[in-house]
Amino acid sequence: MNFTSPTRQRTRLFFALTLTAIIAGTPLPTHAQRYEGNVSLISEAGWNLTDNRAGWCNLLKAGGAAALWQGARLEAEALGTYRLHCPLTDDLQGLSNIDAGHNRAFRFVQAGLSQQIGTRWTLFAGLRNVDTDHFDTPFTGLFTGSSHGDFPVLSANFPLATYPMSALSLHAEYRPNRRLTVKESVYNGVADDRINRQFRLQPKKDGVFNIGCVNYTVDPEEKHHGHYTLGYALGTQPVYDDEQRTGDLTYNYTLWALGEQSLVDIGRTHLGALLQGGIAPARRSACRYYWGAGLTLGGVTRRDAHLGIVVNRAIYSDGTETDTEFTGHFPVWKYMAVQPAFHHIRTNGRSTVAALLRICFEIGGEKE
Repeated sequence: MNFTSPTRQRTRLFFALTLTAIIAGTPLPTHAQRYEGNVSLISEAGWNLTDNRAGWCNLLKAGGAAALWQGARLEAEALGTYRLHCPLTDDLQGLSNIDAGHNRAFRFVQAGLSQQIGTRWTLFAGLRNVDTDHFDTPFTGLFTGSSHGDFPVLSANFPLATYPMSALSLHAEYRPNRRLTVKESVYNGVADDRINRQFRLQPKKDGVFNIGCVNYTVDPEEKHHGHYTLGYALGTQPVYDDEQRTGDLTYNYTLWALGEQSLVDIGRTHLGALLQGGIAPARRSACRYYWGAGLTLGGVTRRDAHLGIVVNRAIYSDGTETDTEFTGHFPVWKYMAVQPAFHHIRTNGRSTVAALLRICFEIGGEKE
């Protein structure tokens, strides 16, 4: 969708989503707690200092849940994106995790039914996205690079349901105790961001994508104390010849892991470390190896500002890339934060320096 064209219908749809998001994110009175909602808006200005290019990205996201019978919830989340003169760079990993690739006023990223069974099991059926389940962790969520949304050994090798796309899924979580969670998801093999192609289940044509992990949290009451995940992904997907489907399916797999640990606490300030990586050794893999390592410093202001530095390295079948990012997240108001970020990207021997400045608004949902 091109917002620069004089199409009133598209513009009205974008503002309709904005209004819906604001309504969904408004806190409800005590007697109406069967419903909950949240809305977030991120506006990001970017500058490629090496090539003197500038761009603008925007993400509007709204979600909500409604309680049905005991243990059951109807959950939905949608987003709209708009960008201008993006991408900023010709990098492989993607320095901005809100750059959706093209403009679209409305996308569903989650829509389905969740059922809690006892205290240990949670089941979900419907439209879903892998990012929040497996890769949205306390430390990685600080950074702006796309490799923290999901690792390139997955996003480069599977047409999976990652931002801004989703697919029909069966998702299950098992919690034998407060610290341990086992997650398993089965998706339609090809994800999409168009409504007429999202709600489909065609395993013979699209294949099947399976992702699972074991997650251990050191202290569930304090999210910065430690978080560890060991996961896998495997699946079949269509084979293309000159961008046309051949009707055949091919198989691929990957293993991945991430760990986050608080190292030192001094008053309200805490220093933490993260380490993550994955492998997809099959020759047909576009990205075969990935690793990332970084440090975060939280509680540096009274409003709990965070600083972070991370190095992400991906090895592709046709080259390598190393992205070093330094960023800070600074709350300035209960619902607003400012986040600058600087990237030094080395792609196949060529260096690029880029800067981002984000303004983030969020209403509803859980607060840190």
